[in-house]
Amino acid sequence: MPRWKRSKHPWLGVEKENVGRRSKILICAFAVLAWVLPAAAQVEFEGITMSMGGNIGVGYNGDLNEQGGSDHGLDFNGSGTLAGSFYNPNFLSFSAQPYYNRSQASSGSGSIFDASGYNGNVNIFTGSHFPGSISFGQNFDSTGVYGIPGVAGLTTKNSERSFGIGWAAEVPGFPSLSVGYGHGSGTSSLLGSAAESDNSTNFFTVHTGYRLAGFSLGAGFTHQTVDTNSSNVLGSNEGLIANTSSNSYQFTATRTLHNGGFSFGFTRSDYSDSYSDGTTGTSSGSTDNAYATYGTKVWKLPLTTSIAYTDNLYGSFEEQLISGGGTALQTSLSPESRSLIMNASTGYNILPHIFLSGFVSRQEEYIGGSSFGLTQIGANLSGNLGERFKGLTATLGVVDSANQQGNEGASAVANVNYHHNFGTWEFEGNFGYYQAVQTLLAIYQTSSLNYGASIRHRFPKGIMWSLGGGGGRSGFEQVKGNGNVAESVTSSLSTHWFSLGGTYSKSYGTAVVTASGLVPVPMPIISNNTVLFNGIGEGATFSTSPARGLSWSASYSTSHSNTINQATNVTSINKTEMLNSYLTYSFRKVYFNAGVVQFHQDLSAAGAPPSVVTSYYFGISRWFKAF
Repeated sequence: MPRWKRSKHPWLGVEKENVGRRSKILICAFAVLAWVLPAAAQVEFEGITMSMGGNIGVGYNGDLNEQGGSDHGLDFNGSGTLAGSFYNPNFLSFSAQPYYNRSQASSGSGSIFDASGYNGNVNIFTGSHFPGSISFGQNFDSTGVYGIPGVAGLTTKNSERSFGIGWAAEVPGFPSLSVGYGHGSGTSSLLGSAAESDNSTNFFTVHTGYRLAGFSLGAGFTHQTVDTNSSNVLGSNEGLIANTSSNSYQFTATRTLHNGGFSFGFTRSDYSDSYSDGTTGTSSGSTDNAYATYGTKVWKLPLTTSIAYTDNLYGSFEEQLISGGGTALQTSLSPESRSLIMNASTGYNILPHIFLSGFVSRQEEYIGGSSFGLTQIGANLSGNLGERFKGLTATLGVVDSANQQGNEGASAVANVNYHHNFGTWEFEGNFGYYQAVQTLLAIYQTSSLNYGASIRHRFPKGIMWSLGGGGGRSGFEQVKGNGNVAESVTSSLSTHWFSLGGTYSKSYGTAVVTASGLVPVPMPIISNNTVLFNGIGEGATFSTSPARGLSWSASYSTSHSNTINQATNVTSINKTEMLNSYLTYSFRKVYFNAGVVQFHQDLSAAGAPPSVVTSYYFGISRWFKAF
């Protein structure tokens, strides 16, 4: 039976939803592209120009099931691009890119499924004062990733749809105006588990700008809704249903002055969130933010001052999550909170390559009935030491902090970068350390450290070898366990006819569970959906072109991770392995392709059998340019 007519992949344990309908849609799209050629040759309407090209292929494929059984059959696949314009590209232009059955085995496109879909866009009146655009797209059965910080993550199967439209008015002498609307929706399933998620996002935005009396003025409004329904993610017993809505109003004003400039901004945003994760609740809030900056020169020294006020720190953080497409955190910490921050900074070149900068900052906060105050005074010394130590740059600084109870101690900052060649050997290195005060929701001492180094060498006969590594860590001094650590090592060896590479990475820390992956804890907040994680990832790649037109590539990757859901105390041991090999030989416009994929993913807390795919493919495809 042809592969595209099957209704179910039993070895994956997931249904191929509406496969017949999808096949008809994509096949019709290719039929339209094929029909356009003679139609375009006969079109009589002046002003239409079009071009069309792509790949069409046919081959034989098979799938093996570890539990027994197999299937095989003929496979049709292809991709195409149709682009054109009417009268002039600045008047109306369009493009469409359908693709069908583009799996990793048959095309190397990065999907272990028979991914199909289309993308398109239309631009209207691009060269006028009233430009507009429309974009749309849809994909079926694409491969995605449920992110785990620092490693490759877990493989997901996704389907998505998007649509967007925008229009603008840019008439000289009048305020500019732009309007946009967008919709996106999708489904995702975590292979090897029963975890699934559905999401839908809508947004509407309008913005205007105008120059008046030397001021550049801007104003805007954004409305966004996000609906999420996820279940059984990494040991969570209950699903999460969340519906969030947010509105944001912005106003800005800037003006250039003789010795500097001035800017002012105000935003008001509000959000509402209803959720159910075993319990049902709602949260809502609004936040007003105002800021002003002023820059000038005092005795030939640059001076920059700023002031910022926020009347709801907690709501501001929730707004950041929602505006990024996420949902508000369900947390036991939601106090009344506001802040006022004032800064002043300056700098001076004390030597030709040495720059000294300094600043003073005052922060006032009111949180949950208590007031906090903090003053910081700091200085940074940076310089390019290349004349004495070739390739070396460094920045060193110190910050002293004090509040109403007394001195809080000194913080330090250091950044060092080095780059130098010794003959055919090339060295690079960097180191950075930062320790300062975090003031979102509460005053916390934070620290971060990052480092990296690499070495490259050119051997005779075009042989290149490289080795690199790096890492980083961050955390909150007062809250143990909320830090995150990540390290990695990479190496490669290449010549004019082959390349070989390998990677190793590891990470551990505390993260927040979201529908799309684990996100490192952004602040010391007490949340109900945190996960402790640690992971190790390894991978190797090889590619060669031993003869003209012949190429072969192979890759192997594995990822091991452990997670502990702190809400349910459920531990999950997760493992993902993928082996992929692809061979192609080209002769003029004809390509002979062969490939094999072996995929395995298992989550111990999933309550579902492992997801296993072993498939092979060989066939022929042809590149074409119809017109």
